[in-house]
Amino acid sequence: MKRLLLLIAVVGCTPRLPPHATEADAARANVALSELATGRTMVIKKCGGCHRPPQPKAHTAAEWPRSLDEMSTRSKNPRAVIRFFDLSSLVS
Repeated sequence: MKRLLLLIAVVGCTPRLPPHATEADAARANVALSELATGRTMVIKKCGGCHRPPQPKAHTAAEWPRSLDEMSTRSKNPRAVIRFFDLSSLVS
Protein backbone atom coordinates (compact mmCIF):
# COMPACT_ATOMS: atom_id res chain seq x y z
CA MET A 1 0.00 0.00 0.00
CA LYS A 2 2.83 2.40 0.84
CA ARG A 3 4.44 1.71 -2.53
CA LEU A 4 1.20 2.50 -4.31
CA LEU A 5 0.86 5.82 -2.49
CA LEU A 6 4.48 6.65 -3.27
CA LEU A 7 3.95 5.84 -6.95
CA ILE A 8 0.84 8.02 -7.08
CA ALA A 9 2.70 10.89 -5.40
CA VAL A 10 5.66 10.64 -7.79
CA VAL A 11 3.50 10.43 -10.92
CA GLY A 12 1.22 13.24 -9.74
CA CYS A 13 4.15 15.55 -9.04
CA THR A 14 5.97 14.91 -12.30
CA PRO A 15 5.50 17.90 -14.59
CA ARG A 16 4.12 17.36 -18.08
CA LEU A 17 6.55 18.89 -20.52
CA PRO A 18 5.46 20.65 -23.71
CA PRO A 19 5.74 18.48 -26.83
CA HIS A 20 8.76 18.59 -29.13
CA ALA A 21 8.26 20.39 -32.43
CA THR A 22 9.01 18.48 -35.63
CA GLU A 23 10.40 19.43 -39.03
CA ALA A 24 6.81 19.35 -40.33
CA ASP A 25 5.76 21.82 -37.61
CA ALA A 26 8.61 24.16 -38.55
CA ALA A 27 7.78 23.95 -42.25
CA ARG A 28 4.08 24.66 -41.59
CA ALA A 29 4.99 27.70 -39.47
CA ASN A 30 7.71 28.80 -41.93
CA VAL A 31 10.33 29.05 -39.16
CA ALA A 32 13.49 27.15 -38.35
CA LEU A 33 13.09 24.06 -36.19
CA SER A 34 15.84 25.45 -33.97
CA GLU A 35 13.66 28.48 -33.14
CA LEU A 36 10.83 26.20 -32.03
CA ALA A 37 13.27 24.10 -30.00
CA THR A 38 14.60 27.27 -28.35
CA GLY A 39 11.06 28.33 -27.46
CA ARG A 40 10.30 24.92 -25.90
CA THR A 41 13.54 24.99 -23.90
CA MET A 42 12.77 28.48 -22.65
CA VAL A 43 9.24 27.47 -21.66
CA ILE A 44 10.62 24.59 -19.62
CA LYS A 45 13.40 26.62 -17.99
CA LYS A 46 11.72 30.00 -17.55
CA CYS A 47 8.08 29.07 -16.92
CA GLY A 48 8.97 25.84 -15.14
CA GLY A 49 11.14 27.76 -12.69
CA CYS A 50 8.03 29.21 -11.02
CA HIS A 51 5.18 26.88 -12.00
CA ARG A 52 4.39 23.93 -14.22
CA PRO A 53 5.26 24.64 -17.83
CA PRO A 54 2.05 25.51 -19.69
CA GLN A 55 0.74 23.13 -22.31
CA PRO A 56 0.19 24.43 -25.85
CA LYS A 57 -3.49 23.49 -25.82
CA ALA A 58 -4.13 25.71 -22.79
CA HIS A 59 -4.90 28.60 -25.16
CA THR A 60 -5.54 29.13 -28.86
CA ALA A 61 -2.81 30.49 -31.15
CA ALA A 62 -4.55 33.87 -31.07
CA GLU A 63 -4.66 33.93 -27.25
CA TRP A 64 -1.02 32.99 -26.56
CA PRO A 65 0.66 36.34 -27.32
CA ARG A 66 -1.67 38.17 -24.94
CA SER A 67 -1.43 35.42 -22.31
CA LEU A 68 2.38 35.40 -22.43
CA ASP A 69 2.90 39.14 -22.73
CA GLU A 70 3.63 39.86 -19.06
CA MET A 71 5.71 36.78 -18.36
CA SER A 72 7.57 36.63 -21.66
CA THR A 73 9.14 40.02 -21.01
CA ARG A 74 11.07 38.30 -18.20
CA SER A 75 12.76 36.00 -20.72
CA LYS A 76 15.62 37.01 -22.98
CA ASN A 77 13.84 35.86 -26.16
CA PRO A 78 10.06 36.29 -25.88
CA ARG A 79 9.66 35.88 -29.66
CA ALA A 80 10.86 32.26 -29.48
CA VAL A 81 8.46 31.47 -26.64
CA ILE A 82 5.51 33.01 -28.49
CA ARG A 83 6.47 31.27 -31.74
CA PHE A 84 6.54 27.92 -29.93
CA PHE A 85 3.02 28.39 -28.58
CA ASP A 86 1.66 29.85 -31.81
CA LEU A 87 2.69 26.69 -33.63
CA SER A 88 2.12 24.12 -30.92
CA SER A 89 -1.44 25.23 -30.19
CA LEU A 90 -2.27 24.49 -33.82
CA VAL A 91 -0.85 20.96 -33.63
CA SER A 92 -3.40 18.35 -32.65
